[in-house]
Amino acid sequence: MGIAKIKKVAVIGGGTVGPGIAHSYAQGECEVCLCDISEEAIDRARSVVEVNLQTLVENHMLAASDVEGVKKRISYGTQLEEAVIQADLVVECITENLTLKGDLFRQLDEICPEQTLFASNTSYLNIFQVMPERRLSNTVIAHWFAPPHIIPLVEVVKGPKSSDATVEVVMEMLKALGKIPVLIERYVPGFAINRILRILGRETFFLLDNGYITAEQLDLAVKASLAPRMMLLGLVQRYDFTGLDLSARNLENPDYLEPPIDNRPRSLFDLVEKGHLGVKTGKGFFDYTDQPLEETLRQRDDKLLKILQSTDFCFKEKIGK
Repeated sequence: MGIAKIKKVAVIGGGTVGPGIAHSYAQGECEVCLCDISEEAIDRARSVVEVNLQTLVENHMLAASDVEGVKKRISYGTQLEEAVIQADLVVECITENLTLKGDLFRQLDEICPEQTLFASNTSYLNIFQVMPERRLSNTVIAHWFAPPHIIPLVEVVKGPKSSDATVEVVMEMLKALGKIPVLIERYVPGFAINRILRILGRETFFLLDNGYITAEQLDLAVKASLAPRMMLLGLVQRYDFTGLDLSARNLENPDYLEPPIDNRPRSLFDLVEKGHLGVKTGKGFFDYTDQPLEETLRQRDDKLLKILQSTDFCFKEKIGK
C-alpha cells in the first residue's frame, strides 16, 4: 500500500493524544474516525479538537476557512467495528497496558481488511509481542509527543517483522502531515527520547532532593543553555564542538560521580502523595491555580508554536555533513 492509498484512518483512544493525532490526519486530508469506549471521552475529544484548531488559526498555522473542512473529516464513535471496518491505517492510542493492547489487536485482526496498516502510539511497550502474527508485517510503533498537533517528532519503531514497505508508507505519511518522523531500527524499551528523559529525570531529582538548586533556577539554567544549543546541535553533534578528547576525559573523571539510582525521589513523591500531580490538578513543582486548566494549556500551545515558528530553520539547515 502506498501513501496515496491512505485515505481512511481510525484512531482508537480519545485520551491525551488521540484527539490531536486525529486532528492532524484530518488536516492532512484523511477521513478520520476517532473511537473510544467512553461517551465522555468522545465529548472531551470533540472539545479538544475545537480548541486545537482555534489555537492554530490564532497562530496563523491554519486558515480560518479550512477549519470546517477539518472538522467534517473527523467522525466520532464508540463502536470499534464501525470505526475500523474500512480503515487503511489504524492508530492505537489506548491505555499503556500490554494485555489490553493485545486484546484490542486481536479484535482488530478479526475486523480490519487484510491490507490495513497498524501504528501503535505506545511510549515504551513491546506491542510486537501481542500483535497477531499475520499482521506483524503491517505493524510499526509510531510514538507521537504531546501536544501532538504541535510537536513535530514522531518516533517510528520498526518491529522484527515490519516490512520495509510499511515503514516507508508510515514515514512518508507522517512527513506529508508536516511531522518529523525519526526511524528507530529495532525495539528498545522507551525508544530514544523517553530513555533520555529518564536519565535527565534521575539527575534532576538528585539535584532537587539534595538542595543543590531550586526547581525555578534549574529550569532557568536549562532554558538559557541546553535548550537553545540543542535546537542547533542536538545531542550527538554537540560532542564534536566540545571536542571528543575532552568529552572522553570527562567520562573518565573519577571526581564526577553519577547520581545513585533512586526510583522514589523525595521531591517528586512528596508532591504525588499530597495529590499535587501537575497542571491537571493545579499544582506540581509550580502553581497553576490562578487560571483554568484550559487557559494554562492554551498558553503552553501558543508559546510552543512561537518557538517552533522561529526555530524552524534548525530542522532544515545543518552544520557539517
